[in-house]
Amino acid sequence: MVAKEVVGFIGLGTMGAPMARNIAASYDTHVYDIDSGRTAEVAQDIANGTARRVVPAADAGALEACTIVVLMLPTSKDVREVLLAGSEPRIPLSPGSIVIDMSSSDPTDTVGTGEALRAHGITLLDAPVSGAQPRAAAGTLAIMLGGDDDAALSRAEPVLDTMSRNVFRTGKLGTGHAMKALNNYVAGAAFAATSEALNAGVRFGLAPDVMVEVLNDSTGQSFSSSHVFLPHVVEEQFATGFALPLITKDIKIAEALFDAVRVPAPICRAVTSQFADALQALGDVDHTEAYKHWSATDMDR
Repeated sequence: MVAKEVVGFIGLGTMGAPMARNIAASYDTHVYDIDSGRTAEVAQDIANGTARRVVPAADAGALEACTIVVLMLPTSKDVREVLLAGSEPRIPLSPGSIVIDMSSSDPTDTVGTGEALRAHGITLLDAPVSGAQPRAAAGTLAIMLGGDDDAALSRAEPVLDTMSRNVFRTGKLGTGHAMKALNNYVAGAAFAATSEALNAGVRFGLAPDVMVEVLNDSTGQSFSSSHVFLPHVVEEQFATGFALPLITKDIKIAEALFDAVRVPAPICRAVTSQFADALQALGDVDHTEAYKHWSATDMDR
């Protein structure tokens, strides 16, 4: 048991910056982002609000003093590139160190990266999150924690608790990322289905706000209808902070998981196609803007 962890945090984006801030309230923290200006800005901002030591790192390799390193990056490819040069660690962490990948990564990639790090005495855990930026700021994210080393899991949990209201142990390494992909597939399916229903209802003459109100008091209620369609779709704010490329990536990860375990998934394939079509048309926008694309589409197009 390490008496006093020193935490490194890599990836200071919309979610990562507030997550790092919450960690720094309890632990000395070294922060790094590929954007050096962002690194300095976030480090100074966090340092102004805590008595803990906050250190901006010049590069990921400068996190060698850390006992636990947390990553919040776009893809599992990014995670592997930050952590490994071939099969060698890029960050010269001491044996016994822990790396926690909180990104929305591919579970198969996670297992492979974990094997490479294990050969150097470094334990990889996967701990993706559910919850948008406001929950990241409030420290109330849901975290899905996977790993093969019970001692490492127990060491990691106090750090994760600074960011979360619920840490769910999901099983072996990779199961956290599998759960995250499946969760986002289900969320994406609900968003796509609700979008289709609103599109049909509006064309028939129903008011979208009335439709959402009815759905939320009926069996069609979902997280999307309760928290997303008002205000982001009906009031056209389109600002959840969850980008269309990211949810599309997560649904594709879920589709690959269905294939890997040989489970037929016609609904997932349809949802993947819907989001991929919207992504091709709209590019890097908030995922709720997919509704605009779908609502402008006719059957004969």
